[in-house]
Amino acid sequence: MILPELEQEFTKHFEQKTPIQEALFEPLSEGQSLFGLAPTGSGKTLAFALPLLSRLDRTKKSHQLLILAPSQELGAQLAQVIRPYAALIGVKVASLIGGANGKRQADKLKKEKPAVVVGTLGRIQTMIDGKALKTKDFSMLVVDEADATLTDEHREDLEKLADNLPALQQVTLFSATSGVDLAWVQELFGQSVKPVSVGQQSPKEIAHTYLHVDARSSHKVLIELARRHVQALVFFNSINALVAAQAALRHEHASVMSVGNNEKSHLKRADALKAFKKGDLDLLLATDVAGRGLDITGLPLVVNAQVPRNLTAYLHRSGRTGRAGLPGQVLTLGNDHDIRMLKQYLPEDVALNKFSWATVADKKVAAVLREEAAEVEGRPAVSVALTKKAKPAASPKKPGQGFAAKKAALKKQEDPKALKKAKQKHQARKKKNKGKPKWAEKRD
Repeated sequence: MILPELEQEFTKHFEQKTPIQEALFEPLSEGQSLFGLAPTGSGKTLAFALPLLSRLDRTKKSHQLLILAPSQELGAQLAQVIRPYAALIGVKVASLIGGANGKRQADKLKKEKPAVVVGTLGRIQTMIDGKALKTKDFSMLVVDEADATLTDEHREDLEKLADNLPALQQVTLFSATSGVDLAWVQELFGQSVKPVSVGQQSPKEIAHTYLHVDARSSHKVLIELARRHVQALVFFNSINALVAAQAALRHEHASVMSVGNNEKSHLKRADALKAFKKGDLDLLLATDVAGRGLDITGLPLVVNAQVPRNLTAYLHRSGRTGRAGLPGQVLTLGNDHDIRMLKQYLPEDVALNKFSWATVADKKVAAVLREEAAEVEGRPAVSVALTKKAKPAASPKKPGQGFAAKKAALKKQEDPKALKKAKQKHQARKKKNKGKPKWAEKRD
């Protein structure tokens, strides 16, 4: 049974449960170990968060629920979604993700003893090894995007984590696609997990399109999208391809950032995601791991700058758009061979059509979509285009409005200290502007 406080908060924001929530609220509340299979954007986070929060022992001051995420961005996003509900019942949530300040995270664990711990596999193991994260009271485990986490690549780390965990009462897995060895999961964590599927198809609101281009021309398509101020999440198969595209786009002064480079700090990647969600960026570049589970309200377009290697990757990428019943579009760029390969693994019910520039929406339309999505989901939209007051158009500079005018005015006042200060400020600004294009310079 879900706690009344949580159910009441849920009904404030949502008129009805999604299919995956309908299927899992009760059995998870009863302590069953399940593998929830549902399309992206179908409310999986709350499908496990509300029943598992309801099962916590609130008299204990210890860690009880561990949630694994495959990427820093998804870990931060899960904590952000769960935290307001946890606060209603007096429960703390800790986010343990790589790239953030480890000492600060360790201090928070010691001070707050949060009942819910969300994080990436590497950082969680680091905290366990450093004795900052005590595992003896963990009774429930959630693995989100399980097909990306429970893989042979992570076998050694998962086995090490399992050795550090006590006997678990409940194990819950979630993904938009199958492909998880459930026998191995039972061997690892000691619980038999039963699959519950509500469909894995791509939402019908998404239009699937393609464009024949060679490797060089793909950059030109992205540049044109940026020039038209079309907001899009752009996926690459490798970091090298992402970095090359970002360099080409920045050379053309496109509004672009990325979340795909693992060398970046978490804060920089979080800033990029925040700017994109607000509408300050045209293009956000990502790899499959970084883009896993990202929830970007009202995103109108996903671009596959490189054809996904398989159907699983395609479904996860395409699931970033067309959320909450809103329209979305997926554009895949590739040569003849790439598009033939794509058609071979796409299901028959997914219609793949040639891309038309007339179908893409600029940022103003994207802002409206964000507003509509927020209304559907019962939360405020974060949209610069709709919330910021329009600035008056800058009037052309008249003679005597820059530094020279300030200098003359200060001389007239015979204030040598103020004049010296103005000179220093002017020189510092000139130094800061060095090498920048004219449009990016800060003026006196």
